[in-house]
Amino acid sequence: MVSKAEEIASRRLRAILAGIATGETIPDSAEFRDALSGLEWFLPTVLAEVHSEWTGESLDEIYPHVAQKTGEGEAEILGLCCLMSDQTLTPIHLRLQLSIATDEVSWLELQLGEKGRAGMVRIPYSSSPSIHKRLHALGVNASTIEWVYKVTFGERKE
Repeated sequence: MVSKAEEIASRRLRAILAGIATGETIPDSAEFRDALSGLEWFLPTVLAEVHSEWTGESLDEIYPHVAQKTGEGEAEILGLCCLMSDQTLTPIHLRLQLSIATDEVSWLELQLGEKGRAGMVRIPYSSSPSIHKRLHALGVNASTIEWVYKVTFGERKE
């Protein structure tokens, strides 16, 4: 059964992606913020299915540095997310494909959290200048990050 959060994120993303060409940046808008809000509720449930420590955890915000349409009904988001439990930021990389027929995610590849010496890198939310520096350091290449969590589900349709 599709959660309300997944349904909202999918519906909003579908509308946004329909209006832009493949390769274009997803513009900041109220609809995109609604889609991100849905993802903030949906993604922790996906992580909790594989990683028990995510049970009860949630995301407070997603700050995209890169957000683009990568194909028909497909998007990629790379940026930072805020962990609700301790209000710290960590990198997030998400690629997803929406179902053709329903408001749900049919394929998802999620990477979250950068490995550090003492576990996952957590940047205090209050360090605003560091947030911007970290976003720019991410650049557009998620492969340079050693990820703590990696989850994939579904099958990507070509």
